[in-house]
Amino acid sequence: MATKDQIELRTKFLKEAAHALAVSSPAASAFLGSARSNLIEDADLELPSKEHDAFRREFCGACGNLMIPGWSCKVSMCSQTKKQDMKPKSQIKESTQLRKRTIYNCSRCHRTTTQTVQPRPSRPLRKSKGRTEPEPMLDNKKLSKEDDAKVLKSINASSKQRQKARKGGLQAMLAKNKSQASNQGGFDLMDFAM
Repeated sequence: MATKDQIELRTKFLKEAAHALAVSSPAASAFLGSARSNLIEDADLELPSKEHDAFRREFCGACGNLMIPGWSCKVSMCSQTKKQDMKPKSQIKESTQLRKRTIYNCSRCHRTTTQTVQPRPSRPLRKSKGRTEPEPMLDNKKLSKEDDAKVLKSINASSKQRQKARKGGLQAMLAKNKSQASNQGGFDLMDFAM
């Protein structure tokens, strides 16, 4: 009897081989897909629900065909409401749920595989903090003009500071270049340009 690791390696190999042969030889790919599903069933592997759903989406359960939407299968969405009959009318609105299903129709053997789409958990609503009414402002126009003046002054001040820093940086670079040039003491291109 093969160990669980060996079976998982075989199923992985069969899956990859089926994917590799899907375009060049769909019949061989379908055979490998059905061999993979038979191997999983014979070994009684317990697949988590997500992996089981992915397995059912990936290969046809009847012929083993690789399910590629638009090429080897057709995919359609279907919505169905689920109502519970034994509840009072006030609770019917809450219990009515929209159940979405994805239907895969194999192009090779025309088998339909139906999967129920799990609904997303509802987000809890944020509780807003108690609203406090703002205090009425008396001189809105005066305050807004003063605020505008402060904003303009701060913008101008920062641009002036940037300009000073830029000038200081350029002047420092020029002074540095002059000191280096005077230290060299050699001829310059401008000496010969006359």
